[in-house]
Amino acid sequence: MREEMLDVRVPRLAVGCRVRALPADEVMLLVPEGALRLKGAASEILSLIDGNRSVDAIADILRERHASEDADRISAEVKQFLEKLHARSVLLYKD
Repeated sequence: MREEMLDVRVPRLAVGCRVRALPADEVMLLVPEGALRLKGAASEILSLIDGNRSVDAIADILRERHASEDADRISAEVKQFLEKLHARSVLLYKD
């Protein structure tokens, strides 16, 4: 079992930010100051943000989907990506 602290924060997109699906497993994250084109893992993580799932729940789903990949790396990538969005005020955590 993992020794790290649980991350039960629930991410949600900030007001004015929305997602637009694009072809070929890509999404466009529309933000007040522009747009971010995301694909691969970033697109998959973003698709799991629903305002109800915690950071750990999102990582759990991805670890299950990609069981052949390194579970710790998946968890770290989820947290790093969400923190980057949070730092840009694109993503907030529910109180």
